[in-house]
Amino acid sequence: MKVIDWVDASSGDIRADVFRTYLLYAQSHIELAEMYLQIYCNNTDLTRGEIFQWAPIINTARFSEKVSSQNEVDLSRLLNQYL
Repeated sequence: MKVIDWVDASSGDIRADVFRTYLLYAQSHIELAEMYLQIYCNNTDLTRGEIFQWAPIINTARFSEKVSSQNEVDLSRLLNQYL
């Protein structure tokens, strides 16, 4: 099980927080990440596209955190999709 830290969730754009949560889920279980995003979008006025506008920024920010070498590869692959 992983715990997601929501301490600073209200300090910025909610779309950034939602994408970061999606990314954290996706790094271990893509189906769970997709389910989270679908449920979130169904219960708010946000679309997947609006949330994914934050993908390049959040992906890049993850590199400043201590991530495994496999996560670095995955993040690089994802980042290249959005550049």
